Amino acid sequence: MNPQDLMYTQRRFSLVNLISFIVFLAFLVYGGYNYVSKVSLENSIADTDVDISNLEEQVSQLEAQGLDEATIARKVISAAEENEVVWSEVVGNLLEVTPFDVYYSSYGGTESGYVTVNALADSYYAVAGLIDVLVSEAKFKEVFVPSVSSLSDEDMVSFSFGFTYDDAKTAR
Repeated sequence: MNPQDLMYTQRRFSLVNLISFIVFLAFLVYGGYNYVSKVSLENSIADTDVDISNLEEQVSQLEAQGLDEATIARKVISAAEENEVVWSEVVGNLLEVTPFDVYYSSYGGTESGYVTVNALADSYYAVAGLIDVLVSEAKFKEVFVPSVSSLSDEDMVSFSFGFTYDDAKTAR
């Protein structure tokens, strides 16, 4: 063999070795990258699983609290409704027994069922008739008329009265 040929064969051999080494190094780097990615992904999955279990626990606690709060809210609403005055019932029953010559101008009431009314009537006899009707009804208690006054330029009288409405509480 010629020394020049030997030189080319060694170069080729070293060039093949260099290419093989680069390919091997690329596979080694790629394998390392895949391993690190896999470990990172497994850690991320483990962290996510822990987060999910924590969130599920929080959801169950919130649901338990929500049920407790909903139960308390229902009890408070029920208690409020038991003590609620149904004013439409009060006014409706008052209007049912009111004579035709009495006209109401304003109503007022308290939580206990006490009602104050300002009214007009055609005469003093109409006021007396209203008082008789209210006293005779079982729903109207403690009927009191503190004042009756005559309107100067009309034939009407102005008066106010109060009573306690006995059936004012609702039963729901």
